[in-house]
Amino acid sequence: MTRKIWFLSALVLFAILAGTLLWRSRQDTPVAGGKHVLVIGDQRGGAQALLKAAGELDHVPYQIRWALFPAASPLLEALDAQAVDVGGIGAAPFAFAYAGGAKIKAIAAYRPPQAQAGRASAIVVPQGSPIRRVADLKGKRLATIRGSAGQDLALKLLAKAGLQPTDVQWVYLANGEAKAALASGSIDAWSTWGSYVGIAVLEDGDRILADGSAVSTGVVFFAASDAAIADKAALLADFTARLTRARAWGQSHPDDYARVLAAETGIPFKVARFSAASALGSAVPIDAQLIREQRAIFERYRAAGIIPALPDIEGGYLSSFNP
Repeated sequence: MTRKIWFLSALVLFAILAGTLLWRSRQDTPVAGGKHVLVIGDQRGGAQALLKAAGELDHVPYQIRWALFPAASPLLEALDAQAVDVGGIGAAPFAFAYAGGAKIKAIAAYRPPQAQAGRASAIVVPQGSPIRRVADLKGKRLATIRGSAGQDLALKLLAKAGLQPTDVQWVYLANGEAKAALASGSIDAWSTWGSYVGIAVLEDGDRILADGSAVSTGVVFFAASDAAIADKAALLADFTARLTRARAWGQSHPDDYARVLAAETGIPFKVARFSAASALGSAVPIDAQLIREQRAIFERYRAAGIIPALPDIEGGYLSSFNP
């Protein structure tokens, strides 16, 4: 294992431990932070970077506390535990957590541009891998995070190639672990997204086997705990409005956003520019049509055995915070 991979693995492990300790320390708080404090769960380079770049963190009439998490899974656990009030979550991990009984609801949605978002979600393999088509994954070890956007993408690409979910060996690893495993040869492929794809391709020389360009990449949600929705509706409404304005700003200032993103995360500007293009998008209303779209994720997960049954899907999405 190279020094770079060892360092990345250690960094990810530290982030996971820090994030876990953060939300566990707040489990006994009925509503995180108090009535006039909004505790926002985020991933590095996420909403905070965008809002800061757009100037939307200036003159906020309430206190914001940021809680950083290494991935969607611990963020969702923190939401369910009322350790944070709201956080950005992909449609697939939200569906996985909600189907598992998490007391959360999606309150805002945005749709990244299909072309950029499609390229930023991919199954990657080592450059010299004999795997040339998705169909070649049959019997191979495919790593991803259980219930994540990476797994949902893999399920869609496998179906498109005529394969069943059981045709591959699923290996559930955090992104940092999967990156190291791919380099060491202990897995054959890795389904991931965002800057992980950019680093794999632009820095590590890995090859994209297939990306999300040919399948719908869906939407991204901001989800809030049931407790925060009950007690902090005005703060949540203001926050989602700021996000909507920030995304509109980011679309016309992609390089400015990428520079802030690079500074916040420490990734090279070219990787930040790649990630920024996929992260920006337009706000879309949570309505009956969008909920029907989400049903397909739940049905894919049930068919693959990832969730045991369909929940009350309509109950997981609120339209009252639509811009």
